Amino acid sequence: MATRATIGEIEITTIHDHMSAWRNPALVFPGVPASAWDPYRSIALNEKGEWRSVWRGHLIRRVSGDGPLVLVDAGMGPGPHEHTGKPGELLDSLAAEGVPPEQIDAVVTTHCHGDHIGWNVTWEGDAPRSTFPNATYHIARNDWEHYTKPENANEAFDRSVRPLESIAKLELVSGEHEIAPGIRTLPTNGHTPGHQCILVESDGETGVITGDLFHSVAQITEQTWCPTFDWNTEMSTASRISLLARAHREGWVVFSGHLYTGKSIGKIVERDERFAWSPI
Repeated sequence: MATRATIGEIEITTIHDHMSAWRNPALVFPGVPASAWDPYRSIALNEKGEWRSVWRGHLIRRVSGDGPLVLVDAGMGPGPHEHTGKPGELLDSLAAEGVPPEQIDAVVTTHCHGDHIGWNVTWEGDAPRSTFPNATYHIARNDWEHYTKPENANEAFDRSVRPLESIAKLELVSGEHEIAPGIRTLPTNGHTPGHQCILVESDGETGVITGDLFHSVAQITEQTWCPTFDWNTEMSTASRISLLARAHREGWVVFSGHLYTGKSIGKIVERDERFAWSPI
C-alpha cells in the first residue's frame, strides 16, 4: 500500500483525515446510468454498489529534511463526524510523521470545499485560531472572490477560510504561483472557480496533487463523468482531460485527492486505447 512517493529530492506523503459515508453513486454522478458502472464496479464501488471517498491532505518535504514543510489541503476537520461519531485524524496523522502543527510552513488549498479546509482553523468557543500558526495559507483568488459573495456564502467557508484574513498569514494566489522551490500551483478551474492542482518538480521528475480533478477511479477512463459537486462541468471536464493527458504524456506521478489509501498514488496509463489508473 503506497502512501508516499518521492519526486526527485522531494517526498510527498498522504495524510489521512477521515472517510465519507457510503453513497449511491447515482446521487454523486447523476448523469451516469447504473449500467455504465459495470466495468468499474470491482475497482470503484463496494459489493453493494456504493461509493465513498477518503478525506486527506498531502505533506510535501525534502528528503534531506531541509526546506519548508508544505501541507496541501486540510481535510474535513476535527468533527466528530456524524456518520461515524469519530473525530478527524489529520493532526494525529501528521504527528505520526513527526510533524507538529507548528512546523508547517505553508498550507495550500486546492479548492474551498469543506472536506479540504476543515483543519485550517480551530475554534475555541467563539474565537478562531490558526491550526498551523506559523504557516502562510495559500488560497486561490477566484475561490476567495466567489465564496465571499453573499449569494455564495456557506458555513464551511465562513468557519474555515474567511477567518484566515484576520488570524493568519493569508495569500491569495492566481495562475501558476510558486509556493517553494519546485512546488507551484497549476490552475485547473471547474470543480470550483479557483480549483488548482499542485505541481512538484525535482531532478527531472514531476508529481501532481490533483485535489478534486477526479473523485472516482472510473473518471480516469470516463473523463466526461462529472460529480454533482462540480461548479462548472464544462470547465471541470476540460481541466480533467487536459491534465490527465499531460500526466500520461510526461509520465507524472499522480497523487489523487480521494481514492482509497494504498491506491491513491499512481500513473495514467493506456489500455485498449483508453486511459486507465495504475497504482504504484
